[in-house]
Amino acid sequence: MSKFVWELTPQDLLEHSVWQFLHWKDDAEDETVVGPASESDAIDPNASLIVKAIFTDSNGDEFLGYVRFGQTGIANTQPCMFIGEATIGFWFGISKPDCSELRVLSFPITIVTKCAYDLPTQVEIMKGFGFFDLDSGSKVRYCEQDQP
Repeated sequence: MSKFVWELTPQDLLEHSVWQFLHWKDDAEDETVVGPASESDAIDPNASLIVKAIFTDSNGDEFLGYVRFGQTGIANTQPCMFIGEATIGFWFGISKPDCSELRVLSFPITIVTKCAYDLPTQVEIMKGFGFFDLDSGSKVRYCEQDQP
């Protein structure tokens, strides 16, 4: 059961808390295709993983989502969470988003991974929607939003 990473659903994460990018084992695979990870794959230090996480906003509301495992910082974890049927991605890479068009959320958001196979828990505090600011030497910047 493989799919593009952007096709992951809350149900997928409830059924399999650890997913792997399949290209780390097979260069012929598209780099955006993921599949459920076995325990041996999940503990392999070369694995490229996505894991289930709980996102808690500053109001205490919780949402299901996922992050890239084993790395820190929004550029590396590339967090995504679900609100109803919508998938909210927080990382825009070198594309500066129009902050006025983004969903207003209650930042900061605390992310805590919840994955199988005794993988260590990761905790990250997310300040907002992030992007590389090419005008400042590719520093990570965050959109400023009016809080709800």
